[in-house]
Amino acid sequence: MNKVISRTLLKLVPNELKRPPNRSARHASTFKAAVITEYSKPLEIQDRKQAKLKPGQVRVQISYCSVNSVDNQKFKQGGGDLPFIPGYELSGEVLEVGSNVKSDQVTVGEKVVGLSLENFGGLAEQCVLDADDVFRIPAEVTTKDAAVIAYGHTVALYTFSKLSTLKEKDQVVISAGPAGLGLAAVDVAANIYKALVIGVVDTEERGELVRERGAFTTVHFSPKLLKEILKKTDNKGVKFVYDAAGEPMMDVIGGCASIGGKTFYASPFFHKTIPAPIPHTFSTIVSLKSLRSQNKHLYKTLVNDTLELANENLIGAHISAEFSLDKINDALQFIEDRKCTGKILIKVDE
Repeated sequence: MNKVISRTLLKLVPNELKRPPNRSARHASTFKAAVITEYSKPLEIQDRKQAKLKPGQVRVQISYCSVNSVDNQKFKQGGGDLPFIPGYELSGEVLEVGSNVKSDQVTVGEKVVGLSLENFGGLAEQCVLDADDVFRIPAEVTTKDAAVIAYGHTVALYTFSKLSTLKEKDQVVISAGPAGLGLAAVDVAANIYKALVIGVVDTEERGELVRERGAFTTVHFSPKLLKEILKKTDNKGVKFVYDAAGEPMMDVIGGCASIGGKTFYASPFFHKTIPAPIPHTFSTIVSLKSLRSQNKHLYKTLVNDTLELANENLIGAHISAEFSLDKINDALQFIEDRKCTGKILIKVDE
């Protein structure tokens, strides 16, 4: 009898309420995106057709996507098969989830940050990501801040927590270029590990910012760099060197390491080789993309840990400037003109 009643009541329920919750949402079949059609040419805003979602994927309505000087180099020299939608660090709201995505992973309507390190696509109104690359944004972290914290701070946290033994009052040299990776590393090293950060900068404006973010002191990048570092470290060098700027600093900054010291090359834009370590030191490339393929569980744990540190106000975002999606080329020119002191945000959901 109860089963009959249940079946009768079920017929009275609207079809949309019968569907499993949090599986899909209504959305447009096309979306706008900033597209590289030819390298070294301005990006074009185009209408793109929405792709069908695979079982393990998530569709995100993008609010913000970060852009930095490293991206600018990729736009000019390559980053994918053309036409190509760049952008890998983004935040927004979940529009739709695939049939294999469980509710404990993510659900429709949640605010999330995404890292599209393989397929990019972040400079658009929508982006499809693997469910493992989508992370809930904690309550005390804004959607805006999440879009500049998830990548750089996670790379630094991985380096200083898993690849080294950075401790309070340890001296660490960090090259703080205009891309934002260096600022993130300074933030983590100084404010989480209480290390004595020596920031390597190219301008006094950036030096002031790096000190504000927690650096103990700064030095300007010049032919006298090694002499300056040795002077500040009693001619011993430092246990850890973190290069977030890439060329041209990467060719000399490894010389700041002490005997037994380690140099970490964290900039994602490298040519085919990194400099050989100086005698009795070690060097390695730090890659969040490679970590994802090698140990996905650790990758996901580190990103979530980074967001939780931001939730506890132990680390924070630095946004150099903000542009709308249709002003993406103005944003790139802003970087080209060396006005950028960190990451730029592209605001999409206007």
